[in-house]
Amino acid sequence: MIQIEKKYHFYAAHRNPEAGEKCGRIHGHTYKVKCVFTFTEINEGITMLFSDIDKIVEPIIKSNDHYFLVYEKDTIIPILEFENEKFIKVPFKTSAENLCMWLLTEIKNAGLPITKIKISETETSSVIYEP
Repeated sequence: MIQIEKKYHFYAAHRNPEAGEKCGRIHGHTYKVKCVFTFTEINEGITMLFSDIDKIVEPIIKSNDHYFLVYEKDTIIPILEFENEKFIKVPFKTSAENLCMWLLTEIKNAGLPITKIKISETETSSVIYEP
């Protein structure tokens, strides 16, 4: 077994109304994402080229870049639509934990053997998901 670790980042805003005053307001993060891919086969010394991993993962990560990520049941959506503000509607509350699980699923569904993901919202706060 060989593991490859790749790091990415994106900028996004969100809010969690149930998470207290500070996190309940619209705010943004530089999300740092670390993905671990586990391979069981090596072909002539290579599992998968880093650049081939990037071709699959970067579009998934960057599709969220500079957007407001909003839970599909958030009451702010009609205001965003009225103001013609760009946002991405997601089927979950936008906690770091939910974002972590969602991104891992998206990457796995794209065909990569991802086994672990870490998302950091700040320098001191991270979530790790390893299903």
